[in-house]
Amino acid sequence: MSDAMVQAVTIIGLIIQYLLRPENFMLTFLLPAAVFLIRRSAVWLSIPLTGVIVLMARWGEFTYYESRGLMILFTASQLAVMALFILILKSIRVGRAKGRDRFA
Repeated sequence: MSDAMVQAVTIIGLIIQYLLRPENFMLTFLLPAAVFLIRRSAVWLSIPLTGVIVLMARWGEFTYYESRGLMILFTASQLAVMALFILILKSIRVGRAKGRDRFA
């Protein structure tokens, strides 16, 4: 394998590890799912909300010159995974029979 391919595989592995950390997992998957269950039309607001939360929580890593690029890459990939997850959630149709009450 070439060096570029090895680097790409390594970066993808690091992004997956970053997304599976508990606080990032909650922001990436559980927050959109909770907003989706509460109000489906507002589920897209979870993306900027997560961006602000990550920026506030990891401000030191964003401002340190050696880790700034990596944190931007990780946060952008986290927001992209969130957008994909929201598209998957939006494609799910909640089945309701015609004329039946939702909670019956």
